[in-house]
Amino acid sequence: MLITGSPIFYSAAPRGSCSSCCAIRESEDIKFLLYTRKNRNAAQLLQLSDDARLARSNFNFNYPLAIYLHGFSESASGDQQSSQQMKDAFLHRGNYNVILVDWSAMVSVPWYSNAVENLPVAARYLARFLRYLVSKGYAVKHIHLIGFSLGAEVAGFAGKQLQEWGIKLTRITALDPALPLFEGNSSNRRLGPTDARFVDVIHTDGGILGNPTAMGHADFYPNGGRPLQPGCARQEIANNRWLGIIIGCSHQRAWEYFVESIRQPLAFAAERCEPSQNFGICRNGNKGVAHMGYAADPRLRGKFYLETNDAKPFGRHIQSSSGSIIPQLPISYKMPKNATRESAQLRLKERQELGDDNNTLSNKIDNIALA
Repeated sequence: MLITGSPIFYSAAPRGSCSSCCAIRESEDIKFLLYTRKNRNAAQLLQLSDDARLARSNFNFNYPLAIYLHGFSESASGDQQSSQQMKDAFLHRGNYNVILVDWSAMVSVPWYSNAVENLPVAARYLARFLRYLVSKGYAVKHIHLIGFSLGAEVAGFAGKQLQEWGIKLTRITALDPALPLFEGNSSNRRLGPTDARFVDVIHTDGGILGNPTAMGHADFYPNGGRPLQPGCARQEIANNRWLGIIIGCSHQRAWEYFVESIRQPLAFAAERCEPSQNFGICRNGNKGVAHMGYAADPRLRGKFYLETNDAKPFGRHIQSSSGSIIPQLPISYKMPKNATRESAQLRLKERQELGDDNNTLSNKIDNIALA
């Protein structure tokens, strides 16, 4: 089954501690999949306290580490998964150790409440793994922990646990942290600004699947931080995914924006301002420009607002191959009269072969509106 184009993973029984649950087997249900530029497409499995496996792997102690946690119903494998797109973006950017945490067995459909109960288990195991890397000589300052939805809450738990052991992460990026069972009066602890030296949060589906509450040092609210994010209705209708209009698309935009920001760090310029009573609308005007996503300055504090395009590239300040910034305003793509979709695809291919910037060509042909 697909939601907003991504496969969802179903299990006949939940993992956990309930009477009908399958027992959690940490080493099997929580996998650390390493990718580097030497093994872009074939993961190397790392395991807690396995020195021989770590030594044989391509893990480089001189490279920064981006470690990513997917959300509910996802896995770390499959081209359409957020994990793989995140990995590809980091490896395109430079020499990184990228570790995808595959905890799909613990967050499968339809067992959401069990998944929430499993968060501390996954977080402690992740914290132990990170402590292990640090104990082997890896610099904690190079660790960037990124989580989407429930994965963002795991990141927060892991940050708390590590501090109990005297280790404080440099940065946690939370991509639309989950809302269900984490509402204001919930007993579940949630991500907070004390979980790392810098916690930045991107809110895109506030009030539905995502939590609109400011919970980091810097909280970004693209398009007001609430559904529907621009382009979601058209995208899901075009692909005959009507449910995705309400469930999924706006939530997913959080990781899509972040992935784009890795490739284009200055694409998402944001304004710091105080919200009015109408959520997401600036009251006191621009108080300085910031950048959402990969290039977020760790000195940022407060709430930030911005607008995006309704199709890729989402960012409105795309950097050209020459290094200059090209403002990207909302564009209505039209084909000449009597043109066919096939001819448009051919022209797009010709432009790419002539060396056009891939980022300026990233709008898919399906987003071109017939004149």
